[in-house]
Amino acid sequence: MTLPGDLAVGALHRPTAKGAPHPVRVVSSVISRTVLGAMAGLLVWTHVPVVALGWTAGVVQSGSMRPAIAPGDVVLYQPPARDRTPAVGQIVLVEDPTRPGRLLTHRVHQVLPNNDLITKGDANSTPDSAPVRPAALKGVARLHVPWIGLPVQLWRAKQPVPEAITLLGLAILLALAALPLHSRSRSRSQHK
Repeated sequence: MTLPGDLAVGALHRPTAKGAPHPVRVVSSVISRTVLGAMAGLLVWTHVPVVALGWTAGVVQSGSMRPAIAPGDVVLYQPPARDRTPAVGQIVLVEDPTRPGRLLTHRVHQVLPNNDLITKGDANSTPDSAPVRPAALKGVARLHVPWIGLPVQLWRAKQPVPEAITLLGLAILLALAALPLHSRSRSRSQHK
């Protein structure tokens, strides 16, 4: 009796019809090209609003907005309307009032009478301690693209292992996508 696992192993060693591409090459090529195509499409999708509409894109670095937004996700922010204060519940990009020079993606928790914002990360138990001045508001979240910024986040970690894994993964995908479907020996024999 042949077990299902034996059938799969046997399929790898069985010769294919003359001129037909090997199934493993076809599957690996299709998968890698699909992944690369999806990545390219998501990258284009995240850059069109930046170029065409003047929006801002950012890769989320911390887990303070989990589960809605995870580290490695890309968020696109529309420039804020200066005559309108963001509503409670909207996700905003602000200059971090406690760390000058850093940006913060949090949800509006409260709008004070002077239009200052109290923000809070979804994963945080308490609101942020310092209010955000209206001038520190840099954008209102309009589009969220999961995972596409993960390679950037791993690269920014400045640790050799994540950098190496990112480069290795990309190299493997590119190599699999570039594999010819037919082996060279088979192609040469067909042209003789």
